[in-house]
Amino acid sequence: MKGMKRKMALTLALMAGTIIGTFRGGEAKQKYISRIRDKYEDQKMQVKRSPEIILDEFEFSAFHNS
Repeated sequence: MKGMKRKMALTLALMAGTIIGTFRGGEAKQKYISRIRDKYEDQKMQVKRSPEIILDEFEFSAFHNS
């Protein structure tokens, strides 16, 4: 479901880019599409970078012996 939402968002962005390209020109279209694509890639990289492991009380106490 999440992948389908992302694909729909990118498809919508491409369609909006086509409309922008019609009225403002090809350069504005490329700039818009690259900005949307960069946002998508940044979100994708943040998900890959932040895998946190949360320890519960027992694991935390076993790891930190005082």
